[in-house]
Amino acid sequence: MPRLTTAVAGLAVLAGSLVAAPATAEPARTATAAPAGPAYVALGDSYASAAGVQPVDPTAPVECQRSTRNYAHVIAERTGAQLTDVTCGGAQTRDLRAPQHPTVAPQLDALSASTELVTVTIGGNDGSVFGGAIRDCSLAGFATGGTGSPCRDQQGERYEDVVRDTTYPALVQAFTDVRERAPQATVAALGYPWILPAEGGCFGSMPVAEGDVPYLRSLQRTLNDAVRRAAEEAGATYVDLEQVSEGHDACQPGGTRWIEPVFGGTNPVVVHPNALGQQRMAEAVIRTLGLTVLPEETRGDKVLRRYAGLVAYQELPAARARALRKHVQAVVRYAALGLDSDARMRLHLLRERVTRQQQAGHVTRQQAKALKRFTRRAAILLDL
Repeated sequence: MPRLTTAVAGLAVLAGSLVAAPATAEPARTATAAPAGPAYVALGDSYASAAGVQPVDPTAPVECQRSTRNYAHVIAERTGAQLTDVTCGGAQTRDLRAPQHPTVAPQLDALSASTELVTVTIGGNDGSVFGGAIRDCSLAGFATGGTGSPCRDQQGERYEDVVRDTTYPALVQAFTDVRERAPQATVAALGYPWILPAEGGCFGSMPVAEGDVPYLRSLQRTLNDAVRRAAEEAGATYVDLEQVSEGHDACQPGGTRWIEPVFGGTNPVVVHPNALGQQRMAEAVIRTLGLTVLPEETRGDKVLRRYAGLVAYQELPAARARALRKHVQAVVRYAALGLDSDARMRLHLLRERVTRQQQAGHVTRQQAKALKRFTRRAAILLDL
């Protein structure tokens, strides 16, 4: 039974609040390079940290499984916000006020009177609601081969009772604490996107019995309603993800689904949003709050930005950098005009110039290799 063993192991990780081995790193405080944007703090659990989505934030504690492609980073990139990201996989509402791990400070410590924007996704881990329900219903589904409603029959109202009696008041307290720590901030409380379709299911990839699919949908609806009511009571704005995520659950094909399934997915952390899901969650926040979005970066802008980064990283002499930049600008200009053959010729001339400068000792071998890699990347970005 290797397939079942693998599934149980994955679901055990999910139910165990996604706790990894201890790390010594300090909690990450990642800031964007847009000083004009609002001071933005991202709080929350693994749906906010984007557990399993690559690349991992190298500055974050390993326990937090935080990605640089989570919805907070997308929001910051699109709005120019100055981001402080303290989201952490496995977080419960209590972890906003107390240390989640020895190296992970209370998330509320990131807030201050100068904070202007806060997003938070929290509540799913309280009482092991998400992990516990998915684990129990998957194991029950295996036992019946996907028929009937064994999980509903075994668990009844247990999980929904936890949400109503325990999670809801904890959410009210959590959102109230956020408002008190950041009194001037716009606070957005996100619901959770749909994990399963309205009916039917997909037992091959999500091992939940067909009769338990609506059971789990009801549980998720109850949780989202608790988040909504708690946000309203605490003066936060609720970001509804139910309508926009309909048809993007874990049973859908890659490129359509926002949530990765237990089997056949691309995310090593099962039943969690993928990069597309994180992007769409960011869009929902931007739309709900009416945030101002920066002008979209053109392909030419990306090439010039990458060149500037390369120059800084390789510590290229200023005079050489300026001279080479003129060639890069010419390539971008020709590409923008649709003169692809001229753009390709300028890239070729740029590579030859780099070779000559290396031979003359004006740039190092390492700098020359980096510049030539840049020209290949520029050709891809400009579709040449």
